[in-house]
Amino acid sequence: MQSEPLVSIVIPVYNGADYLRACIDSALAQTYPHIEIIVVNDGSADGGATEAIALSYGDRIRYFRKENGGVSSALNLGLRHMRGEYFSWLSHDDLYLPEKVASQMEAILRFSGETVMALCQTGQINGLSQSIRGAKPLPLRADGILPAAEALEVYLRLGQFNGCALLIPKKALDACGGFDESLRYCQDYLMWAKLLMQGCALVYVPSHGVQMRVHEGQFTHRGRELYRKEISVICGYMLPYLLEHSTPARNYLYVFAYSIGVRNNSASVELCLTEGNARGL
Repeated sequence: MQSEPLVSIVIPVYNGADYLRACIDSALAQTYPHIEIIVVNDGSADGGATEAIALSYGDRIRYFRKENGGVSSALNLGLRHMRGEYFSWLSHDDLYLPEKVASQMEAILRFSGETVMALCQTGQINGLSQSIRGAKPLPLRADGILPAAEALEVYLRLGQFNGCALLIPKKALDACGGFDESLRYCQDYLMWAKLLMQGCALVYVPSHGVQMRVHEGQFTHRGRELYRKEISVICGYMLPYLLEHSTPARNYLYVFAYSIGVRNNSASVELCLTEGNARGL
């Protein structure tokens, strides 16, 4: 009888023939025994190369193809079809190390009865799978659960969590309404903030679980202007919560303004500071 929860590893992919096989292999190599792998082809336009790789795995994975709609729509399709209690996102050009899911599930299961997600460390590799940066420890305590309010402050200070380094209860994602499909660059930033604002606690696993690939084909190299536009949308969503819950002792609004200011989003910073000053924060 299966006593451990099923984990669904969801791999959204668009024109991913260069790296998809290594990605899927790393998911299949997980030491945690109760996993399913879902590959969502987001309308790849590469003559069927991506699809051929996915189909070559047969029933070892579950494969879905859809019209192109962006990463959020692919992740949401994976959420709708997943059978697991926990969701693990793996970008098609990244890799999991074998103990990624096992170490996170072990940490989560120590806090049964809590709604908690787990975060591990990431390293970086290049297009040839050569290491270019080792796993970097995060400024988080690893001896227990981090309540949502405290985790949100840390998250805003860091400016982001690597989505592939998380393991998340599906029920928490469902409660947030899934990923915002109007966002093509910052959908993950908003989702992790939503999870924390809705009370999902965090446990930090201080081990290397993900190899993030850095290469020239990444959207992130071309998305700076889009980022600035989308962070303004996110600011409008988060501002009411940050205003309501900020105090002089824990000023979420100031931390958020500083974080987005580092990314040169002056309009959103001005909005945060104006609203904060009006509330005496």
